[in-house]
Amino acid sequence: MMRLIRLVLFSGVFLLVFQAVGQNTDLRVVDSRTGSPVAFAHVKVTEPGSKEAKYFVTDIDGFVKTRIAKPTILRITYVGYQAYNDTILPGSEPVVRLLPEVFSLDEVVVTAQYNPGSADRSLYRVNVINQMQLRRTAATDLSGILRNQMNVRFTQDAALGTGMSLQGLSGEHVKILVDGVPVIGRLNGSIDLSQVNVQNARQVEIIEGPMSVIYGSNAMAGVVNIIPMDIPGNSISANAGTYLESVGIYNFDGGFSVRKGKNAFGLTAGRNFFGGYSSVDNGRAEQWKPRRQFNAEASHSLTLKKINLKTRVSYFDELLQALGNINYLGKALDNYFVTNRLTAKADISSKGANPFTVSNSLSLYSRERTKYSNNLTIPEKTPIESDTTGFGSFLSRAMYSYRTTSGRLGTQFGYDANYEWAIGERIGNEKQDIADVAAFATMQYQPGEWLSLQPGLRYAWNSRFNSPLIYALHAKAGPHKGMMFRTSFSTGFRAPSLKELYLYFVDVNHNIYGNPDLLPESSTHLQVQASHRIEKVAYATETELRFFLNNINDEITLAEKADSVGYYTYYNLDQSRTMGYSASIRSSLYPMLDLRLGVGSTGRANSFEGEKNMKLYWSPEVTSEVTCRMDKTDLHITVIYKYTGKTTRVQALGNGELAEGYMDAYHNMDLTVLKTFMQKRLSVNAGIRNLFDVTNVTSSGSTGGVHSGEGSNVPVAWGRTFFLKLSFSIFKNEENSQNK
Repeated sequence: MMRLIRLVLFSGVFLLVFQAVGQNTDLRVVDSRTGSPVAFAHVKVTEPGSKEAKYFVTDIDGFVKTRIAKPTILRITYVGYQAYNDTILPGSEPVVRLLPEVFSLDEVVVTAQYNPGSADRSLYRVNVINQMQLRRTAATDLSGILRNQMNVRFTQDAALGTGMSLQGLSGEHVKILVDGVPVIGRLNGSIDLSQVNVQNARQVEIIEGPMSVIYGSNAMAGVVNIIPMDIPGNSISANAGTYLESVGIYNFDGGFSVRKGKNAFGLTAGRNFFGGYSSVDNGRAEQWKPRRQFNAEASHSLTLKKINLKTRVSYFDELLQALGNINYLGKALDNYFVTNRLTAKADISSKGANPFTVSNSLSLYSRERTKYSNNLTIPEKTPIESDTTGFGSFLSRAMYSYRTTSGRLGTQFGYDANYEWAIGERIGNEKQDIADVAAFATMQYQPGEWLSLQPGLRYAWNSRFNSPLIYALHAKAGPHKGMMFRTSFSTGFRAPSLKELYLYFVDVNHNIYGNPDLLPESSTHLQVQASHRIEKVAYATETELRFFLNNINDEITLAEKADSVGYYTYYNLDQSRTMGYSASIRSSLYPMLDLRLGVGSTGRANSFEGEKNMKLYWSPEVTSEVTCRMDKTDLHITVIYKYTGKTTRVQALGNGELAEGYMDAYHNMDLTVLKTFMQKRLSVNAGIRNLFDVTNVTSSGSTGGVHSGEGSNVPVAWGRTFFLKLSFSIFKNEENSQNK
């Protein structure tokens, strides 16, 4: 009898152990408010003390099967829902109820932060364009993403591309980053935004206002940082897409990634083609020049116990054709511009509460212009003129962040070492270079629950100019009962770029020369922002008021020489000032409606020859974005609108006086529809761009701009067009396959 009892007990214990070791757990993920399944949510399963994690994706009914032998940490994420973190026990079949994000007030941001954290906790006002907004707009480059943002204005040039200004300051004062690496190759002051690929972007972060302490030169007006996608947790994933627009745009792209153990590899590539466009028939000489672009990127990450290693190599190639009209001999003069940009980056970052990062990057840029005599009767092209300009940059940057266990005190310090060079015919066939080495430090102090202070200092050595000590103070009060207050005061310094000092650019439309006698810019900046937010179960609203003031001494500007018509060079203004204010509201009614609305105005004043009475010329703007969501069918209908008011252009006359020129106001409206099919593997985005069919706007002033000759019209868009974007993705998860 005793022997029988022992056998029964042993069998029971064996079965319990067997079940604990090998039991499948059915996990289901649903919407907390509707109870409907959340398909294709990302699930991360980690056993306590384990260095390895398992990754899953929920099926169409929201289910995941996995083997649970001990209490296990669970993390679930999905676009539009708050991240879920909890511990599940063996044998349980839990239902996880994800709480929808009514709208993303607390998105994780990384630009200029001590640690990645929510935008709400940042001392800087970070505007995040998240993954869903990127999908809704179906933008093909950075200009399409920023086009409808407050305080962002654009300039168009047939050969130099799309430039931008922020808070009334030109593109030379805006730092454009891709994964923290500055984009090089500025022509006429700005990076050509149409050359900045966003195919692999996870989100875009915009910080308006002075960031000179952290990012140095070119960051007086702010920073735009494109955050790339992480290699997904799936063992193998692939995607492909196409974008077609009725103006003659045909784009194709694709990507592939694989994760195996501690290693992950990713590869993306794309080809963009634009056939050119003119609002009136100009023959072969299109107003918007034809261009063809290739881009490719390869990345690798290695995850170790205490550190992460990441490498990324990207390549860009563009051919822009400025074709001439045919003369009576059947010949035409054509200019071909070939642009190449190569960037390689290697990062080392530690894990833990007090991380350090070391980043090294090498960027190479070249622009080759070839002028052809094109005999179209044969046909035969003969090169008659050619020149190449090359820029290079090596950047080494390191940061260490420390925060006390109480969280009240934190410090961050690091260094920047940047070496730039330029070669080519357009700088006199001589190599020119400039070096900048800087150390910076900030301290965050939280004396009370609702108050945070962050002073900062930056000291730099520049190989050509004396650099002053840069300082800043940022303060944040709140959140308290929904109220938040931020303010910042900062100084800035910008040395003239090699392009402004030495580069000359001469063709049929341009006659621009560098000025080696330029002085560096110095500046002061003030910014104030107040916001209030309300979050309820079914709706949320955030209202915001902002004010900024920028004063720049010796600002570098492009102006026509008094004694040479059509000859432009760079000058130092005595003083310039920009001032602006805006009010915005973001609101969401779950699950049907998202609304973003903003109104504001930006003023600018310049001073010549010690003039004290600086008159501000104001330019208003209005932006709105309204999305109607139908979650059951996963359908999003979005209308985006922007009004750009009369833009004043203050120009310098030969006697040093100011003359007011302007560009007329104009409207832009886009309509997009986003729908998914095939269990969300296929996304279809279709719509209409530029519903008001705007092409050119009237420009008035003493001259026609930087072009050699007067003009009364400025191109701002290529009229009403229709577009279609298709994206298809597949994945294979080995863990998921083994447990199905």
